Amino acid sequence: MRWLDKYILFSSVFALFTESFTFHYIIDWKLFYLIILSNIILLGTRKKITIHKNIIYLFLFFIVHGVVFYFLYQNPIKSLIAQIIGIGISSVYYYNFLKYYGTKLAYKTYLQLTVIVAVLAIFMFYLDIHVFIYNRLNGILSEPAHYVAILLPATYVFFRNKEYFKFSILLITIFLAKSSIGYIGLVFIMILPLLKVKYLIKYLWVVGVVLAISTYYISTQWNKPINENESNVLVRRLKETQESLNAVNTGKFKKYTNLSSYAFLSNTYVTKRVFLDKPFGVGLGGYPYEYDKYYPNLKPPPYLIKLKQSKINRTDANSLFLRLTADLGIFAFLFVLFFVYQSIKMFKNDSKIIQQSTFFYLVLKLIREGHYFPPEFYFFLLIFLKDFNEDITHS
Repeated sequence: MRWLDKYILFSSVFALFTESFTFHYIIDWKLFYLIILSNIILLGTRKKITIHKNIIYLFLFFIVHGVVFYFLYQNPIKSLIAQIIGIGISSVYYYNFLKYYGTKLAYKTYLQLTVIVAVLAIFMFYLDIHVFIYNRLNGILSEPAHYVAILLPATYVFFRNKEYFKFSILLITIFLAKSSIGYIGLVFIMILPLLKVKYLIKYLWVVGVVLAISTYYISTQWNKPINENESNVLVRRLKETQESLNAVNTGKFKKYTNLSSYAFLSNTYVTKRVFLDKPFGVGLGGYPYEYDKYYPNLKPPPYLIKLKQSKINRTDANSLFLRLTADLGIFAFLFVLFFVYQSIKMFKNDSKIIQQSTFFYLVLKLIREGHYFPPEFYFFLLIFLKDFNEDITHS
């Protein structure tokens, strides 16, 4: 492989991990944008840049739907334009990148980088370099939830391929991240293979033991006093979330509701109100403006108002599913149903381990992260939708 191909391959995959690499000169510049904009020029010298017809159809839908509802609800259309540009650049680049280099080669590079990132994260954690609050590992990523979401696909592949040493390294960092979304992802990784009878018999006892230990541990910790700095993070969040669930209907929060629970539940409340009032959506990128309309109905905990955190996740709804539901209305449920259909079909084919692995990132993305074009999203989404090795153009 020529040096230029090696550079494009490595830099394009490394870009997945660069959300924290930003600098300010007049405006905020992200390393991710600089990489893909320069690489799309370099890739264009190797091969003609193309756009798949389904991407064109999807963009036409977003544009027509967005323009209609932006004018109907009088929201500033600049947000729609920004989302279209961001989604367009990211998706078109990674479509051409994967089409030229193929799924296997690109994913092999991703797997190699995850091990390097994980080892580096361990050193950073114990040397107290860029460590997230409450002593949680996040490595070179901006926060623990983003870290575990990006590494979970690799964790699944190493587990399925019986590369237990690499699997253990990633598993250690996921536990050190102390992210509830990471624990959910690990549960999915353990349970989904059991949906096939041949795996059910083989691994059922392992899952049973883990669930029994987890249930027992949570039950022993459940009645202990809540302390923000010392009590178990997972138990604390489960307990506080349970006590605050009624806020989804009322918008009223208890004074001790933690920030993570408030972020999810307050945005769920807003999304619910938006969907009931505007079931066909408000247009791609319209959520922040709708949030401002319903925010006066919320009664956040006083300490979050004091900390100026009462509008947390106003721009991204804390969850891609929530944001899609508000922005696209009933059309969001059609996208989710298609995702479920594709997932079921994919897990029936035991040879599609790489594509199966992307499911774990995407399902966590639907639950937790609401940005439409983070660096890694279209790399995983496009691999989920298509096996690019079927028509690879690069040898």
